[in-house]
Amino acid sequence: MTGAARTFDTIDIALGFDANYAPHAAAVIASVVAHAPDARFRFIILHAGLDAALQARIAASAPGMSFVWIAVSDDDMPPFAGREHFSRAILFRLGLEKLAPQDCARVIYLDADITVLADVRELWAVNLDGAPVAAAIDGFVDPRLFAETWRLPPGPDYFNSGVLVIDLARVRREGLFSKAIDFFVRNDAQLTLADQDALNWACWGRWTRIGVAWNAQRHMAIPSLIADIPEDRRLNREAPKIIHFTGPEKPWTPGAYHPWAWQYWKSLKRTAFARDARRAAGVGIAELLRLRLRWLLRRPGRLHAAKATGASLRTALTARVAR
Repeated sequence: MTGAARTFDTIDIALGFDANYAPHAAAVIASVVAHAPDARFRFIILHAGLDAALQARIAASAPGMSFVWIAVSDDDMPPFAGREHFSRAILFRLGLEKLAPQDCARVIYLDADITVLADVRELWAVNLDGAPVAAAIDGFVDPRLFAETWRLPPGPDYFNSGVLVIDLARVRREGLFSKAIDFFVRNDAQLTLADQDALNWACWGRWTRIGVAWNAQRHMAIPSLIADIPEDRRLNREAPKIIHFTGPEKPWTPGAYHPWAWQYWKSLKRTAFARDARRAAGVGIAELLRLRLRWLLRRPGRLHAAKATGASLRTALTARVAR
């Protein structure tokens, strides 16, 4: 482990990823810094396969910020047979309980497939109200079925673990992430979402809900899918504060579709990985312009703003005619 201790006004941000996700994690870090002017961050990086040169390229995305690099060994995390777009690195967040610096009592955890569009100091200030974590509700998992499957009390919702505010001091006192790891080891073959299922089991009914704008996902921007989302899981014209590129439709995957892909590429431009990632994905200038146009057309609030503008113009014209 290398890095400086945090100061009083420093915000701890944690990410967990392997070398394959280095460019995308750098884009996350760059987006955090870009939207929080004058903030001080300490980035706690739980990683596998990041040599010193790769660490330096990532750190260049956040000049002047401090980094703690924690190599996750085979002894730190249980084995995990990668499936679909998941790799063993998804378990790394569970290592925060034992591996994060001891002076880290509260931390924001971010997946490496997100883009930040707002000042995370607002997220940092969330009142956990005694809960170990704060998170956004997951739009795809039926909490009733999850409770029945694992014999949990009915009623609580199920959260998405891609964006978390963690009371790490409480997690350590209660050994919550260790319990989640034990649950994962016992039930890996039956878990659909691996560590996320384990975290929900460990924190069942004990988490504080944040708005879905802090974990906006592609189905919230596709008109044909919005109607199937319960009202409390929709953006409802609210601008996303964090875009989470869940599922296999990553913006860097050649041929994949994501309505908000432009924001990823915009964040990536602030890193040392932009040219390599664009080349690997086959994304040229024309494609970037097309993605930007799609974002301008599909982002929440655009239609609402257009209607409001139209109404204002009509009002002004009516008043002018009356005079």
